[in-house]
Amino acid sequence: MKAYLLTTGTIFGLFSVWHIAELIMRWRPPASDPWFIGGVALIAVASGGLSIWAFRLWKAIGGPAA
Repeated sequence: MKAYLLTTGTIFGLFSVWHIAELIMRWRPPASDPWFIGGVALIAVASGGLSIWAFRLWKAIGGPAA
């Protein structure tokens, strides 16, 4: 279970970082395409939240093997 949570947290964290980088690289004025900015921001926040949740659960069940 610990390996699954560590893997899931890492993947969602990388997914969130990628979407933040994509938002910066493809920046457009918000008035020109509000759906792009809103959608990418929503995906970044949701995946970041899932990553934090996975790491908190991982830590709660024992964290790194001692």
